[in-house]
Amino acid sequence: MLALAQCLLLPAVHAQGNDGASADVEEIVVTARRRPSDARSVGRSLSVLDLERLGGLPGQTHVQEALTRLPGVNLQRGNGQEYLPALRSPVLTGAGACGALLTAEDGIPLTSPGFCNINELFFAHHEAASRIEVLRGPGTAVYGGNALHGIVNVITARSAGPSLAGLELGSYGLARFRLNRFGESDSGLRLTAVRDGGFREDSGYRQLKLNAFRSGSGRAWDWTAALAVSGLDQDTAGYITGLDSYRDRQTARSNPDPEAFRKALNLRAWARLQYRRSEAWSLVLTPYLRYSRMRFRMHFLPGDPFERNGHSGAGLQTAAHIDRGTWLLTAGLDLEYAQGDLRQWQEGDAAGSAFVRAVFPAGDHYDYEVDAGWFAPFAHLDLRIGSRWTASFGARYERARYDYRTMLPAGRTRDDLTPCGFGGCRYSRPANRADSFGTFSPKASIMWSPSGNARAWLSLSHGFRMPQATELYRLQGAQATADLRPEQLRAAELGASFRREAFAAQVALYHMRKRDVLFRDAELFNRAGGGTRHEGFEIDVSWQALSGLTVELVGSVARHRYDRDYLLGGVNLNGLDVDTAPRRFGGTRIRWRDASDRQVELEWLWTSGYFMEPQNRHRYPGHEIVNLRARAALGRRVIAYLRLLNLTGRAYADRADYTVFSGERYFPGRPRSLYAGLEWRWGASIPNK
Repeated sequence: MLALAQCLLLPAVHAQGNDGASADVEEIVVTARRRPSDARSVGRSLSVLDLERLGGLPGQTHVQEALTRLPGVNLQRGNGQEYLPALRSPVLTGAGACGALLTAEDGIPLTSPGFCNINELFFAHHEAASRIEVLRGPGTAVYGGNALHGIVNVITARSAGPSLAGLELGSYGLARFRLNRFGESDSGLRLTAVRDGGFREDSGYRQLKLNAFRSGSGRAWDWTAALAVSGLDQDTAGYITGLDSYRDRQTARSNPDPEAFRKALNLRAWARLQYRRSEAWSLVLTPYLRYSRMRFRMHFLPGDPFERNGHSGAGLQTAAHIDRGTWLLTAGLDLEYAQGDLRQWQEGDAAGSAFVRAVFPAGDHYDYEVDAGWFAPFAHLDLRIGSRWTASFGARYERARYDYRTMLPAGRTRDDLTPCGFGGCRYSRPANRADSFGTFSPKASIMWSPSGNARAWLSLSHGFRMPQATELYRLQGAQATADLRPEQLRAAELGASFRREAFAAQVALYHMRKRDVLFRDAELFNRAGGGTRHEGFEIDVSWQALSGLTVELVGSVARHRYDRDYLLGGVNLNGLDVDTAPRRFGGTRIRWRDASDRQVELEWLWTSGYFMEPQNRHRYPGHEIVNLRARAALGRRVIAYLRLLNLTGRAYADRADYTVFSGERYFPGRPRSLYAGLEWRWGASIPNK
C-alpha cells in the first residue's frame, strides 16, 4: 500500500478548478476540525469544490450541478429545487431517508438534528459560496448526529474578492440576479434572486437567498456575526408514469399534479467568537439561532393531503484547541434546544376505491408538537509520530430527548373519533410520550506522509443517526409506538493522494456496514433492525496536459446491498442491490483557459443503470449527458458567461423508481437548455490586465 500511495494519487483535498496545481499550494479546510487546517493533515476523504478558482464557470442553478464535480456524491434532482441525496450510499428515499448526511452552511447545520428535511440543501446559498467541502463517510468527532454517510458544508465567501452584480437569462423563463457587496470594514452581503418558469407545466419556482456578515477583533478576541435567509415558493411537478415515459417529449413536459406546491423559509443567525491566548491555545464559541417553516401539498399520497411543519431553536458549538507541536487536541461540547411542530390535513375525500376513500379520510391526520434537546461532548487527538506518521483518535457521545404532545385524539380514528372502515384509518397518532436516545461514536486513523505532496491513510470510523421526530410520532396502520434505535454505521477506508507539478489525484477504497436501519414493514410499521453493506472505490484526478488545458476525471464504482434477511413480496432481499443505487457514476471535464481569462469547459457526465425497486425486477438503463460552459472577461470589470446544458438533447430521467400502485415512474431530465449572463465587478481587488 505504501508503494501504491507514492505512485497513485492529491492531498486529502483535490481543489477542483485549480488549473496547474502547484506542489507548494496549501489548501485550507474547516470541515474536519471546525477550524482552519491544512488539508494535508486530514487522514480522510475530504474534497473541496473551489468555486472561486473556477471563477463562476459552473454557474449552478441547482446544487446538484455543482456536486457532480466531486466523487461519491450522487444527487437525483426532483422538480424545481427538490432532490434526493446519495453520499457513499444508495439514493436515500422513503422512511429513514433524511438525516443520513449532515448539511451545513459555514459549519451551522441547516436544520435541527431531529427535524431533518430530505431537500434541506436548497436552503444553502451555494450560488454565492466560495467553496463547498464534502467529507465522505462518517463525520469526524466534532460533528454528530446526521453525519452518518458524510458532511456537505457550504462555505460562503467573506470579504476576499471584488464586489459584483450579475444578471443571467435562460431557457424556460429563467432569470437570476446576483449581488455580492463587500465593505471596507470586514462586512459584506450576498444576494441571489431567481425566477424559473420550469420546463414542465406548472413547475416554476421563485427563490431568494441572502447572507450578510460583519467581522472584527478586539484584544484577544476575533469575532464574526452573520445572518442567512432562504425562501422558496415553488409549483411542483410530480412523477410521470409508464415504462420509458420520459422518452416521450410531450409526456416528459406534462405535470400530473398541477396543484402541488412547496413554500419554505429558513433563517439562521450566528456569531463565532475566538479567543486566542497564544499560538498553542485557542477557544471558539459559536452560538446560533434557527427558524425553519415549510408548507406543501403531498401529491404523492392518496387524497393529496397538505403538510405544514417547522421548528425553531438555539444552539451552541464550543471547541478548545491545544497545539503542542507533537500533538493537537480539540475538545468541546455542543448543545441545542428546538421546538418543532407538524400538521397534516386533507380537504376532501380521496379519489379511488371504497377502501382508499375509507382509510384516507378528510380532516386532520396529525397535529403535534415536540420539544427536543441535544447534548454532545467530544474530543479529537492528532499525535505526530516522527516526521512521517500521524495517528488520530476521536470520540463523541450524543444524547437526545424528545417530549411529544398530540393535539388530536390518540389512535387511528378520524379527527372526530369516528372509526374508519376496513379495520381503521391509515394514519396512527401515538399518545403523549417522551423518548431519549444516546450513542457513543469512536474514530481512529493512521496517516503516512513521505513528503508534503503524497499521503496514504487507513481510517476506522463510526457514524450514527438519531431517530427523527416524524419517524417516532407520524405512524401508520395499527402501530401505536415506534421502538426505534439510533442507526449505526461502521466504516473502514484506505486512501492515498499525490500531487506532482501539474498532476494531482486521490483514490479511496471503503467498506461500510449499517445496522438498526429504519424500514417500513408490510404492516406499515416503522421498525429498527434493517441492515445494509456498502463497498466502493473513488477516484479524483486533475492533469494540466498543456499550458491552459486541464483534464479532470471523477469516478465512483460502488455496490450497495441489503445485509439482513427480509421477505418482501416473497423475495428475500438479503444480498440484492438496494434500489436506486447505480454501481458507476462520475464525470470527465476538459477545460481550456488562456492568459486573457477566457475559459471553455466540456463536461461529460454518466450514470450506470440501477434497479428501481428492492426485488431487483425493474431496471433503469442509465444515461450520459454532455454540457458546455464558457466564460470570457470583457475588460477588467465585465465578464460574460454562457452555459449549454444537455448539449445533445438527450431524453433521460433524473430519477426512476417503481411502485406496485403506479408501475414505472420518473422525474424527466431537463431538455437542452441555454443560459447567458453578464457580471460587472468593482472594488480595489479587481486584477489589472
